[in-house]
This record gives sequence, structure tokens and C-alpha cells, in this order.
Amino acid sequence: MQNHRLKPREFGFAYTAHRMADHVVATFNRNQLFSIRDDEVLKEDRRLVDFKYFNVRPCVVENIKRTLRLGLQKTHGRRVLDLGTGFGYFPYICEFMEHEAEALDIAGHRLYDRVIDALGVNRRHHRIQPFEPLPISDQGRFDYVTAYQVAFNRPDLPVAWGPSEWEFFIDDVLENQLADGGRLHLELNWSFKLGDWYDEASRRLFDRYQARRVGNEIDIFRR
Repeated sequence: MQNHRLKPREFGFAYTAHRMADHVVATFNRNQLFSIRDDEVLKEDRRLVDFKYFNVRPCVVENIKRTLRLGLQKTHGRRVLDLGTGFGYFPYICEFMEHEAEALDIAGHRLYDRVIDALGVNRRHHRIQPFEPLPISDQGRFDYVTAYQVAFNRPDLPVAWGPSEWEFFIDDVLENQLADGGRLHLELNWSFKLGDWYDEASRRLFDRYQARRVGNEIDIFRR
């Protein structure tokens, strides 16, 4: 039976994240965010808007923990690319911690677009597609490429990624995005269709890259 007990370091991350969260939230343009929230309440149920979209502090805490798990609190000036950034809390917190962060996501999500603008996150519009490379940044390579709650692999649709799609994506990140020693960090969504995070053929592919796999987390390094 798998042991689901929290590791001691997770308690430390949670403690640090809760202590940092108020400092991060204090840097937000809260009047602008509240104005966006109030506009959305006119379109949807207030409870849905507040819980799903503007339950800000828990989202900030979770994204601080993400930076801590990557070790970003131990250094400064790293370059981070966040794929499928959503509201942009993760790259915002990276900047708060004195790193340089860029984000990629598709355009056209009204609420995400407005919050991204309010936070001032450096986001470029791009849709990740099978066998298509990521756009190259004018600012150079990245020390970290991250993707949380990955949706671009479409795990529950007929176009789900297999080893060929993952191989193209990983090779592109390693060859064109990451600096020497850089790290690709993925956190996948559960696939009810597969009953797992990824299929067996993809697992074998990840292992070819000497990936570190823990549950839904995959880390691959440019060596």
C-alpha cells in the first residue's frame, strides 16, 4: 500500500507559505482585482466567482509551496517559463522572490486576461500543440520550465498525447528552452480514461530521459 503521509519538508513548506502569503497579497492591486470580481459577479453566481476565481489566499499559498519545492527560495535571478499559467500567480510569486518569470497561455479567457493584466505578469499568447515547438524568448534560455495541472496533453480526449508527442515536446524544451542544468517540471492531471497519470509507453519514454517521477510530478533535467 502506498504511503500518503506528508513528508516533514511539506510541513515546513506549508508553514513558510502561510507566513509569506500575506506579504505577497499585500503587493496586489487589490482595488483593481475587486473591481474585476464585482464585474464577474454580475455574470455568474457570487459564490462560484468567490470560490473558484477569487479565493486568492489559498491559491497564493499553493503557488508559494510550488516555488519552495523547486528550491527557488535558495537562490535569486533564475529565469522561469510557466506554461498554461492561468491567473499567473506562480510567475508573479517567482518575481516576488526576485526571479525573472515569463508565462505562456492561450488568449481569450476573459477573466484570466484581466487578472494577468492587473498583476502585470509577462505573458505571451501561445497554444501548445502536438509536434509544434514553443516560441523562443528574446531574453534567452530558462533555468526552469514549469507546467502545473497540465491540460495541453488532453488526457481524456481522443487526441491524448502518447510517447511520440511527449518526445517532441521534451526534446524541444531541452534543446531550445532550457539552459545547461535547467529543469523541466510537469504536474499532470489524473486521466480517468487511463486510470493513471500517463500510459505505460509514456512512462518508459520519461525513464529514457532519466526523469524523476513521483506521483503526477515529472522532473527532467538538461544535463
